[in-house]
Amino acid sequence: MHPDHGDAALLGSPSPDLGGPAAGEPVVVARGLTKRFGGFTAVDSVDFTIVRGEVFGFLGPNGAGKTSTMRMLSCLSPVSGGTLRVLGLDPGRDGPSIRRRLGLVPQDDTLDLELSVRDNLYLYGR
Repeated sequence: MHPDHGDAALLGSPSPDLGGPAAGEPVVVARGLTKRFGGFTAVDSVDFTIVRGEVFGFLGPNGAGKTSTMRMLSCLSPVSGGTLRVLGLDPGRDGPSIRRRLGLVPQDDTLDLELSVRDNLYLYGR
């Protein structure tokens, strides 16, 4: 797993003008979600569903795959296996559309070292 840049919370409240799931409908659906870095498996076939209006968090020790999972959910890292849908869309194909509708709240006030200054400002400043 890459060094931890701080865990984040995913906010998936769809804008009324953009449509999206109704209250109680799935915002995120992951089935067999997997992330590999070479021969290392950081996220190993996890299943979860987050519905609109639900508060959801990832808990676990360092190296458990929380940040890797959040990076896949926010379309910053491709899925290695399984299926993932965010707001009914495929992150691999519809990343820009998904990112326009997401907000991230970092646990710490650190910037993502893998992003440019411009990308960090865009991600955290909107």
